[in-house]
Amino acid sequence: MRRLVSIMLLLALARGADAAPCDQLPNPIYLQVGDTQLNLMKRLGRALRNNAPKPVTLVFVTSGSCTNIQAIYTRVPITGNMQYVPATTEDANWNPATSATLTCTAPGGGVVPDIANSAVLNSQCTTETPPATVHLQHGPVQAYVMGVPIASSQIAITYEEAYFVFGFGAGGMVTPWIDEAQMFIRTVTKSTLLAWGANISVPADKWKGMRFDGSPAVVSALQTSVAPEKAIGILGVEVADALRSSIRILAFRAKGQNAAYFPDSTASGRDKKNVRDGHYTVWSPTVWMDTVDGGGAPVKPDARYVVDLIVGKTVTPTPNFQPLDSISAVGLVPDCAMGVTRSFEGGPLSIYKPAQSCVCKYESLVVGSTCTTCSATETCASGTCRDGFCEVQ
Repeated sequence: MRRLVSIMLLLALARGADAAPCDQLPNPIYLQVGDTQLNLMKRLGRALRNNAPKPVTLVFVTSGSCTNIQAIYTRVPITGNMQYVPATTEDANWNPATSATLTCTAPGGGVVPDIANSAVLNSQCTTETPPATVHLQHGPVQAYVMGVPIASSQIAITYEEAYFVFGFGAGGMVTPWIDEAQMFIRTVTKSTLLAWGANISVPADKWKGMRFDGSPAVVSALQTSVAPEKAIGILGVEVADALRSSIRILAFRAKGQNAAYFPDSTASGRDKKNVRDGHYTVWSPTVWMDTVDGGGAPVKPDARYVVDLIVGKTVTPTPNFQPLDSISAVGLVPDCAMGVTRSFEGGPLSIYKPAQSCVCKYESLVVGSTCTTCSATETCASGTCRDGFCEVQ
């Protein structure tokens, strides 16, 4: 039956027909996520479509974190077109890094998301207690960055400079960022603005600059700026990491720090070391929410399967891929690789030790690990053998 559905979808696409109904896709799970999560949805969506033990189709729309929270809290249906990723059997040449998602139409009357995502802590959007119908889990950490066109000579910005640039605009008199038409920001429901606002003490509705609804618009504005030395924008690192050839990530010196730090150990690195150890402070854990019944059990077990994969839990059946590969590839940091935590957005950092560390495995994926390797026959002198490395715990 799945094969027949796939063939029908391919024929519809080949004929250039209208988008197929989403509920005709194999085992659809409906998500409403932040646009910073698009790259993760593409990679994870591909892997889950090909996941022989439990094939799942991630069918999603992107919106602001605060909007996503309210959608699942109050059961607001998604209507219109949604996005999904083809399985290898449908399109062997589809590439998550370069190919566009496919489109389907939401079931008639709309569909309430099975999963919603916020890329900031929910308390940054609402003081409302989550309803008993919603289960929350913290997932991979996302850093937020300020970026400039690659033609800019700027390499760093301080807390004080960012406060005056985005809090006062031209009146802040911080050269070269004195042209509000060249300051590219987000709307007030977006995690990128909310996270930065909490970290530079500028309320979301007080920011100066050109407000854009989506990250792609900020990217385009930076890449096509006619005044690159004056241009500056805010982005999730998951977006910026894929655009290093055209956008330069600025180092940031937080309030009370003596030096500015990149999210990574170097300007060109991908290890997120300074996020993981607390030197780079502008980050938030992603929050993943699914619906539960009156007894707390997931309404759709396959939705919980997806959430548990993202947050790093062991699931049954075991997938035929490593979720950590998808997470690390897009610039997110799994909780098991973090060494610091915080309790509220922009709040102070404290030392954190995950129940099971994956620092060695994570570093092997993003920069190369120096940890001792191990196997069933080569045990660890200290620590625990996990995924081929001697992890500290």
